[in-house]
Amino acid sequence: MIQLSVLALTLCGGVLVEPFQVAEHQPGHNQKYGCAAIASNGHFAVAWIDGIPSGDPFNPNDLEPELFIRFFDRDGDPMTEAYKITKLADTSWISRPCLEMDTAGNTILLWADKPIWREDESWYAWYVRFQRFAPDGSPVGSAHTLVAHVSLGRHTQTLPGDEKVAKPSPIDLSLNNNEEFVVTWCEIELGPPTYKNYVWVERFDLEGYPENRPFLACDEGCVFFYYPRVALNDAGDVAVTWRDEIGGWRDSTYQRFQVFDAADEPILSWRPRGHLLDEREDGGLEPQFFWLDNDRFVAFFRGLGGFLEARVFAHRGLASYLPCLLVNDPNASATREKRFSVALSSDGRFAETHLRHSKLHEEPDCLWWRPGGIIGEIRDKEVWRRTNVFDYTAPFGKDTTFKTIFVPAVGACDNRIVWVYPHSTPDSICEAWALISDWDMGVGVAESPIQTESPIQLSASLNRLSYDVSGSVTGEAKLTLYSADGRRILQETIKGKGVWDAPPPSSLPSSHLPAGVYFARVSTEGYSARTKVVVLR
Repeated sequence: MIQLSVLALTLCGGVLVEPFQVAEHQPGHNQKYGCAAIASNGHFAVAWIDGIPSGDPFNPNDLEPELFIRFFDRDGDPMTEAYKITKLADTSWISRPCLEMDTAGNTILLWADKPIWREDESWYAWYVRFQRFAPDGSPVGSAHTLVAHVSLGRHTQTLPGDEKVAKPSPIDLSLNNNEEFVVTWCEIELGPPTYKNYVWVERFDLEGYPENRPFLACDEGCVFFYYPRVALNDAGDVAVTWRDEIGGWRDSTYQRFQVFDAADEPILSWRPRGHLLDEREDGGLEPQFFWLDNDRFVAFFRGLGGFLEARVFAHRGLASYLPCLLVNDPNASATREKRFSVALSSDGRFAETHLRHSKLHEEPDCLWWRPGGIIGEIRDKEVWRRTNVFDYTAPFGKDTTFKTIFVPAVGACDNRIVWVYPHSTPDSICEAWALISDWDMGVGVAESPIQTESPIQLSASLNRLSYDVSGSVTGEAKLTLYSADGRRILQETIKGKGVWDAPPPSSLPSSHLPAGVYFARVSTEGYSARTKVVVLR
């Protein structure tokens, strides 16, 4: 019944322009990594990467990638043909597009180029480049480099079995309405003698000329900082955030931030590692920042109590308010490089979109995806949603398995929303499609109540840990055990309801736990629980 309501909404309510393909692709090519931006008059741009499917399940990145952008008027009619970005000579990889548009329609497209290895450069050298476009969609000048010869933070991670997966972007972009933009990037210094990460920020005018020297968002001596994000307001203040992996462990992370004024001086007291975006361990991750005015900004991030949370900061970051739970969608899906997309209008309303999954047929590993989202608004110091989670496209056919996807993108102005999403063809080629709606999209769609109680139940006794994770979406969870000094001792998957026993002395030396105090952390689907475990021999 819910699906029928959603379909009726998609076809009748809220839609201003029916779904359309952003641009034709070459035969057999994917269109991925879509991003969108919109001006106050409703004109918008969509950027994407076109590539040839690799056919290799352990290295699924598309081959021969090319970056494109296309401009449309408020009714979705093309203003330009698809424009192919000029790459550096001998570029072997182009990735991480970031797209921003000011209220007048001036557009900045940022990306990273990786040339083939040359003897005079590091193997890891990347080039952060940009192209400016006028409000009519015409390119202004040519593409050129903003940051050269830089070893950018993690692009991929190799999983067991040599499967390579993408990670969140190491670069980000923000454009204000005073012809200025900022870029942030994570640079890795591999050593020797030491391994360091640097979170850099630099300002540019619309022509791409530097307005200052790059500056560090945190102390250079702090390592394991990744995935910076940035927001610039019209007064020139910059809010920047990054992930802090304690000791390099991905299972103990905090999201940090700092705010700088127009003279690049910190507004908050200086802390070497930065201030906490969320005081909870593993809280505030994968954020997207937006200034609401020259005093307040809002952060949307991965929820610990659900899929998506948000938090308002005032007085340029000096004051913060409690996080608000926005989405706890049991069908929500995320890629390893991105979880959701958010866009704000000038009057404080927002649109959010993410992927939702469902079973297609009886094969256990066969899922299909379609885009969903919510609409909400900022009320002073709180973030409210005006709708439940809704799907904004009709179901696809049974010949669609969506083997190739990207997280949908969204752009918003005061009277319309542009949704850009992946659409799969019968032969599993990914296409970028878009539709245009008003702000009444999704009103009245039914949804199950948000679950606020954790599905994880833990109880520790001597040498053992009793657990119940059967209430989680998948019925399983990850158990991580830490020593008293914070070292990760072991990690394994637990299922349903049961008991975990400390390995006895007779077990293999590699798994034997000596007597002592340990700390167990169990996590699943945005929830986590911790308890102390005492081992006696």
